[in-house]
Amino acid sequence: MANTPSTLQALLSTESSAALPRISAAQLLDAPENKALKEIWTQPATNPSELAGKNIAVISTDGVEEIELTTILHYFKSRGAIVDLIAPKKPSYPRYLGLQIPSQRATHILTIHYIETAGWIAFDKTLDDVTASAYDAFIIPGGCWNPDALRAESKVVGLISDAAKAGKVVAAVCHGPWVLSDAGVLKGKRATAWWSIRPDLENAGATYVDEPVVIDGNVVTSRAPIDLAPFVHAIGKLLAK
Repeated sequence: MANTPSTLQALLSTESSAALPRISAAQLLDAPENKALKEIWTQPATNPSELAGKNIAVISTDGVEEIELTTILHYFKSRGAIVDLIAPKKPSYPRYLGLQIPSQRATHILTIHYIETAGWIAFDKTLDDVTASAYDAFIIPGGCWNPDALRAESKVVGLISDAAKAGKVVAAVCHGPWVLSDAGVLKGKRATAWWSIRPDLENAGATYVDEPVVIDGNVVTSRAPIDLAPFVHAIGKLLAK
C-alpha cells in the first residue's frame, strides 16, 4: 500500500530500529536545535491563506529525502498555495542492465531516510505536463539519488533554466543544487548546498557560502534537512512579496 505522509503522525509512523544508516524524523524534530522545523509540523500556519493563488512545482524522483519532500509540501499547502509534486515518467531500461522498476512507479516515487528506503508517495504530474510559465516557484528537495537522477533529465534542466530566466523563484536544498548548477542557474550566484558538493557548485561558477539559507535574487539554496525551516520561510517571503 502506498505511503503518502502528509501529517506529523504519518511522518513519524515510519520509525523503526536503525537497521541501516538512516535519518530519524523523530530524533530530528525532538532536537532543541531544530525547534523551528518542529513548529512547522506542530503549529498551525499564522496565515493559512498567505500564499493563496501561488502555484508551486516540487520536482522529485526516486531517492528523495522524505523529511525534505514532506516538509516542503506541508509548509506551502498549509499556507494556501497550490502545490504539485512533479516527477519523470516511469523509466524503462534494456533487460541486460538488470534494472527492475515496479509498476507502482507509474504513479508514485520512492522516498528515503538517508540510505533506508521509506515509502511511496503519489505524484501529481509528469514532466511532460509542466511548463515554466505555469508556476511561481520550482523547488527541488535533496537526498543524493533524487537530484543525481533529475540532472540527467534534459526536461528538468531545461525547465529550471527557463524558470530562472523568467524570474520565477528557483530553490533547492541538500544535494538539490546539483540540478541548479547543471541548469546554469548558479553561475555568478551566491549559493549553498550539502557540503560535499561544494566543488560542483564552484565549478559551475557559484560562490559557495556555508550558511543555512542563501538568497541571491530569485535563487534560494540550503544545505541539509536541519536547514529546512529557514529554507521554506525564505521561499515563502519571496512569493509573498
